[in-house]
Amino acid sequence: MTALAWIIAVVAVVVAVVAVVALRRARAGEPVAAQAQQPAPSVDAARLDAAFEALPTTAVLVGEGSDVERVNPAALRAFPFLRTGVSVLEAFGDHTLAERVREALATGRDDEFELRLFVEGRRTFRAQVVPFTVDGEHGAVLTLIDATQAVAYQDLRSQFVANVSHELRTPLTGLRGMLEALEDPELPPDMRADFVSRSRFETERLEALIDDILFLSELEAAQGDPSGERTDMGAVAHQVAAELAGEAAEQGVTLAVDAGDGMFTALTDRMAHTVVRNLAENAVRYAGTGSTATVRVAREGGMVVVEVQDDGLGIPEKDVPHVFERFYRADPSRSRRLGGTGLGLSIVKHITERLGGSASITSREGFGTIVTARIPVAPAPVTDVPGGPGQGSGARLRW
Repeated sequence: MTALAWIIAVVAVVVAVVAVVALRRARAGEPVAAQAQQPAPSVDAARLDAAFEALPTTAVLVGEGSDVERVNPAALRAFPFLRTGVSVLEAFGDHTLAERVREALATGRDDEFELRLFVEGRRTFRAQVVPFTVDGEHGAVLTLIDATQAVAYQDLRSQFVANVSHELRTPLTGLRGMLEALEDPELPPDMRADFVSRSRFETERLEALIDDILFLSELEAAQGDPSGERTDMGAVAHQVAAELAGEAAEQGVTLAVDAGDGMFTALTDRMAHTVVRNLAENAVRYAGTGSTATVRVAREGGMVVVEVQDDGLGIPEKDVPHVFERFYRADPSRSRRLGGTGLGLSIVKHITERLGGSASITSREGFGTIVTARIPVAPAPVTDVPGGPGQGSGARLRW
């Protein structure tokens, strides 16, 4: 949750307390600002009622005996089961919440804490209890702010940092061991050459990993349309196939392309190239010797569909739901051996969804894999005229 959101929430709590205290005093005939040096205009109970009802934050008025006296509409939207005249424990079914409210009422001290409540599944809430006293009668305003997404995001960040640390440590550990071995003057020449080659490979994998992490960070930080351009995905597919021809030959994989021109999406060249290359490279590396991988680009309605299909080894059923997760590898040892970072498909999913598209996979072990990216078609720019630049040329056109 952002700092601005927390400030708004705190202000809402203060407003709620002021409204409740003022309402009680107004109903008792006591001036709202009796302690102020200059008298404040009186506020009738109806307006105070309206102020409490209009609060955007979940607000619950709790009486001296920890009974729920009143709830605002925001509270009923978040907790449809709430009702007045029952204890906090009965209303929410949570002993921790009930105990913290009782303690705040007894001590007169504000309390703020997190807890998990059962509302459409277990969700995390940030609770605030602000006690008050009017005419010797104690009460409190309880607010509950749904922080489930914020907590989940924080957990994801922590997990991501842990994964990055592990992924960086693996090649660094290997590099250090090989460099220490190379310091031995009696190391045989053939072993020395092997260690140099492996060190270069680990360095390249480390560089690729860092590049992917930085690219993913750029994607998450960017807002809105990532491009003011149009890129022909068909042309990109042919370019990627040419780039991967050597690696495909080394892996014993036949790489084919079935793509026409004019399949424009609102992706930059870099993003378009990343999507196609990550999908094709994944097939080349993991389909297996003797298999065929085909990159298809076609248009389906308002979408450009980039599909990479292979007839290779396939993916175990238990791994299929996780392949778009960051750093997930169905075969970790093989992935590291081939230089994979574990971020390729995650980046594809992030790019496509950012534009309102999608990424999906179907696979059957022993029968091959199909990975599909659907990206919205870019609107035709005003500079696109019959016979003009960009007609089937794969050129980038600004609008």
